[in-house]
Amino acid sequence: MREFLANPTVYSVLHLIFLFFLYSLIGWAAEVAFAAVTTRQIVNRGFLNGPICPIYGVGMSLMILILGQFSTPAPGQEHPWYVNVIAVFFGGMIITTLVELVAGYILYKAFHTRWWDYSMYKGNLGGYICPQFSLLWGVGSVVLMLVIHPLINRPTGHIPAWILLITDAILLVLFAVDLAASVMEAVGLSRHLSRIDEMRAELRRTSDALTDAIGGSAMTIDTLLDEHRLQLMLGAMEGRDNAAEWRAQLTDLSARAKDLRAATKQMERQRYLGTGRLLRAFPNMVPDRHEAMDTLRDALNRLADAARQAVADNVEDWKENHK
Repeated sequence: MREFLANPTVYSVLHLIFLFFLYSLIGWAAEVAFAAVTTRQIVNRGFLNGPICPIYGVGMSLMILILGQFSTPAPGQEHPWYVNVIAVFFGGMIITTLVELVAGYILYKAFHTRWWDYSMYKGNLGGYICPQFSLLWGVGSVVLMLVIHPLINRPTGHIPAWILLITDAILLVLFAVDLAASVMEAVGLSRHLSRIDEMRAELRRTSDALTDAIGGSAMTIDTLLDEHRLQLMLGAMEGRDNAAEWRAQLTDLSARAKDLRAATKQMERQRYLGTGRLLRAFPNMVPDRHEAMDTLRDALNRLADAARQAVADNVEDWKENHK
């Protein structure tokens, strides 16, 4: 084992894995800080539940492998500073843009969702990448590779190999568990949107048929959740053809609507784990089922408003009782 860990190549791999997690953490912190400044909210902005954004770790790992000679050159292989800046700017811009493009495409194919969307920017490619952010990544690459990385690389390069091995093993296990859990959350979100889409389609069909049969306005999920309105609708069907069939169908729709509402309420409470956290982490995600997403976001906003109002009412009641 000692001979294995003493191998320079093995040490380089262990060190690179450690740097991958370290820069994933730094990228996550930058995303959280940016969100805190722009939205005034502390939100976990990563796909994973843990405090890492792997896309940053992948980008930095590739830049270290490809552009490392411009950041921490070997003795006698130093380049003029302007060569370093130009090479890292354009090289970093290309690498990070490709990483963002590939990651966005894979996530879209896996979950039929664009987790970030640059469609509003000129020159974008499929909403995955755009020239404006590519230039920003180029500037960020210069700062990271020429300023931050040399400061990090020196001290971490002296960590004993056996410590790196243990640390990397623990982090890889935690990463695998977190990745599996996050994938399940994303699949759960996709299934929830699918249920909303199915409910919307069935509601349209049933509402159109009921309007022809008994008149009245279009039926919504809120209609099914309002027991009084539902009973009025069921009462209006008495004595009509297929009344029993309509009653069974509406009762079934009402039960499914209540299940959807319960699942949505659970999402609203998931601020740090679960599918609800994913929605907060990617507020601009664009799924193929965008109408279902709009419906879900409206429902979540209403639930959040109701929760805030309930808290405000409780505070007022407490003040009244303690005058």
